[in-house]
Amino acid sequence: MFENKKFIDLTHPLDNTIPTWTGGCGFQESLKLDYDGGCRVYSYKMHAGIGTHIDAPSHFVPGGENIADMPIENFICETHLIDVRDKSHENYLISVADIKRYEASHGSLRQKSFVIGYTGWMDRWNTPEKYRNQDSSGKMRFPGFHKDAAEYLLQKNICGIGIDTLSPDGSTDGFPVHHAILGSNKYIIENLCNLSQVPNNNFYTLSLPIKVSIGTEAACRTIAII
Repeated sequence: MFENKKFIDLTHPLDNTIPTWTGGCGFQESLKLDYDGGCRVYSYKMHAGIGTHIDAPSHFVPGGENIADMPIENFICETHLIDVRDKSHENYLISVADIKRYEASHGSLRQKSFVIGYTGWMDRWNTPEKYRNQDSSGKMRFPGFHKDAAEYLLQKNICGIGIDTLSPDGSTDGFPVHHAILGSNKYIIENLCNLSQVPNNNFYTLSLPIKVSIGTEAACRTIAII
C-alpha cells in the first residue's frame, strides 16, 4: 500500500527550549525511574497548546467539539500548501487573492481538504525570541491568514487549516480566524515544520492528536504522505 510513498514529519520535537505563546517553556520532563530500577520512566508536564498542536472547536466555542469528539477521518486529508514565502513578512496575512492564485496554478481546493499556509516563519523556530517576535509594546508579530481568506476556505468546505507560526491570526487582534474556523466546527494546526520538503499539492497529511476527552487543544504528530 505504501510502496513509492515518501513520509515527511511536519512536527516539531518537544523540549523545554521551544517558543510558546506565553514565552515560558510549558514543557518539563523528570526522570522517575532509571535502568537500575528495571526500566527508564519519565514524567512529562506541559501546557496543551505548545509545539505542533491542534486547536479543537471548543478552544473558542462554548459547547464545541473537544479533541476526543472530532471525527478521525477529518485528520486524514488531501492537502494544499499555499506558499507565500516570497512576499511574507511579520505583518503579512494570506489573502483570498493568494489562494485564488494557487487555484489558478494547481486547481480548485478540494472539499474536505487540509490547507497549510507556508510563510517561512518556521525557520525562526530555534531562536524563540525571533519566532515570537515581540515589538516594543510586547505584541508578537508574525504572518497569518486574513479573516476573508478563512471565510473563503470555509466556502470550500475544508477540514481545517495549518500554519508554520504560533497562530493563523498572525498579528491581528481579536482572533478572527480562530473564531471563523473553529466556529464552523473545523480545526487549526499551529507550528508546523519541514514544509520545504513537501509539494504544493497531490499529497496527504495524517494528524493524530492525543485523545483527551475534554481537550480544547492537544499535541499532535502531523506527517505528510507524498
